[in-house]
Amino acid sequence: MQADSIIFFFIIPLFGSFFAFLEKIRPNIKSAKPAIIVVYAGCFFLLAMFSPAILRGSSYERYIGNWNGIVGICQTLDGLAWIGLTVMYVVSGLAICFAFAEKRYDGTFYFFFLILLTGMAGVLLASDLFNLFVCMEIVGICSYILISYSRKEQALWASFKYMVLSTLGISLFLVGVFVIYKNTGTLFTGELSEYFYRSGHHSMETSLALACIVTGIGIRTAFIPFHTWLPEAHSNAPHPVSAILSGVIIKVSFLALWRIIVLWDLGNVKTFLLWSGVFTALFGVFMALNQTECKLLLAWHTVSQMGYIMAGFGAWTVLSMSGSLYHVISHALFKSLLFLSVGTVILSTGKSSIKEISGLARSMPFVSGVFLVGALSISGIPPFNGYISKKIILSGIKGFPVAYWLLWAVSAGTVASFTKLSSVFRGKASPDGEFSDNSYQGRNFLSGKISMLVLASLCLVSGLFGPFLLKNVIVSIIDLQTVSIPDIWKASSLLDSGITVLLGMMLYLVITSGWGEKIQLTVSRIKLSLDRALVLVLCGLLVLCGFIHFF
Repeated sequence: MQADSIIFFFIIPLFGSFFAFLEKIRPNIKSAKPAIIVVYAGCFFLLAMFSPAILRGSSYERYIGNWNGIVGICQTLDGLAWIGLTVMYVVSGLAICFAFAEKRYDGTFYFFFLILLTGMAGVLLASDLFNLFVCMEIVGICSYILISYSRKEQALWASFKYMVLSTLGISLFLVGVFVIYKNTGTLFTGELSEYFYRSGHHSMETSLALACIVTGIGIRTAFIPFHTWLPEAHSNAPHPVSAILSGVIIKVSFLALWRIIVLWDLGNVKTFLLWSGVFTALFGVFMALNQTECKLLLAWHTVSQMGYIMAGFGAWTVLSMSGSLYHVISHALFKSLLFLSVGTVILSTGKSSIKEISGLARSMPFVSGVFLVGALSISGIPPFNGYISKKIILSGIKGFPVAYWLLWAVSAGTVASFTKLSSVFRGKASPDGEFSDNSYQGRNFLSGKISMLVLASLCLVSGLFGPFLLKNVIVSIIDLQTVSIPDIWKASSLLDSGITVLLGMMLYLVITSGWGEKIQLTVSRIKLSLDRALVLVLCGLLVLCGFIHFF
């Protein structure tokens, strides 16, 4: 396969967006959906063509317009980018099938969705900082618009908050790029790795520049203290957009951060990410336990699960990094499944509060079944994929006992919160749970059901074959050292999961008691204003700068 073909990952969805726009200006020309189908067919064909060489450890590099040197725009397709593109196309493709089934979206929605695909591909392939900046801006702008697509007040506010925080982050990122370019004369990440290796201890100026770059990407990745926009944005976006935001967009940002930290060997940033990840996981699950809105609970669990990913990456062992990358894949699958299944409940009942819906298992057996798969996966129950990735992460951070036990406690909290959310399907059907629109149960919703069924199947398959995929595919194509995968199917590991479930059930009884209900009411009233969220970002920037410079 020629390296020149890399650019088609960017061009194909961009070209398809013109046909979606055509439907916007000429509604009688139904060209958006066929364009999306063609786009995905072309992109999956490209992935398949590059796959044999990528699986052998090869990589491809392409300079746009053949402009080499400091003025060139370089794109690189390696194992990390290939994994990111595969996850992106699979999850976003299934989410857009759900959108087709909803029949609520016009050419505008599909236009910005295809531009979003273009930007995400650009982020994953970018090998220079300015190109990364441009593509991140494309992703950000499209995300703001898609979050606020319903034009409801809460969605507009969530989009605005994300826009303000994201604009601050990307401005800091651009400041960092300027300082680095001023000192080095290049923006290529590969060449910069040599500079940071030679320079050793960083000056305060360089430390601040690095902190700005990590903060800019960190806001899009949503770990503490840069997470404040996520719960409102993910919970108020249209259901397929929530699935893409949680399953894909924040993972794309994380993989960009992964590439930079690995290439530049930023050891102090790794330490920051380890402990930030641990407390992100802990705080996220605590907030999730106190939510009564279905999608808000899921949104806080996105924060929590990103904590697992960041902690595994920050621990910097081959095993923990392997688990972190596998959890990127696992989380993309089970969290998009959860958002789509809960979204179907909201579409069918017109309700979003856990307290207003119950007993839907009889009337919605398919949705309750796929939700159960997602809930078991995120809770780390065998044989689903969340069990594999979490076990690998925990095995890899045993050298950090405090982090290990805190993440283990988070697993119990996850079981408790999804036991709470499952009350939507358990028990006796409530009068408020009657269907407001039966079309989401019928044949007209077939593509939505197929998308959820495929996601549920992938959660199971990637769990059953997880150790094989880790050892023979994931580790090899991202150029990690040979890793010895522990026997996660042994009796002691399964018993450990059983104990986690037991503790989670006990915690569920606590939070549903009278005392627990009072705590939930108090916590649910806590709102972080936009100005305080901005201050929190700047405080995180200073702490990160201190980590880089002094430790």
